[in-house]
Amino acid sequence: MLRPFRRGERSASYRNKENIDLSKVANFAQHGGDVGSAAVQIARLSARVQQLTLHMQNNRKDFGSKRGLQAVLSQRKSLMQYLYKHDRAAYDKVVVELGIRSVIAGDSHKAAQKAAAEAAV
Repeated sequence: MLRPFRRGERSASYRNKENIDLSKVANFAQHGGDVGSAAVQIARLSARVQQLTLHMQNNRKDFGSKRGLQAVLSQRKSLMQYLYKHDRAAYDKVVVELGIRSVIAGDSHKAAQKAAAEAAV
């Protein structure tokens, strides 16, 4: 007999990390067991965004997942704003390596990405 899905439980694919590519997360760790720094959290949330985006492409009417995706994007945006204020070099690295658009309102011409690309060269 199947157990009904309860609010607050995560789907099996997320809980087992079947569809999440966390390979880029290690690039942002500051030490061996780093799971709490802003850059690592942004990388983990970006992997979750990719998984949810793929799910939403296949299940367009899944409004619960859509709401979850919006929540994850909002959390990632808040972390990126924090990182922009406190560690600009780490912010530039995250934006370039993960391919995320800059979330800063005054950065409409992608100045942060251009600066990071020039610094990398």
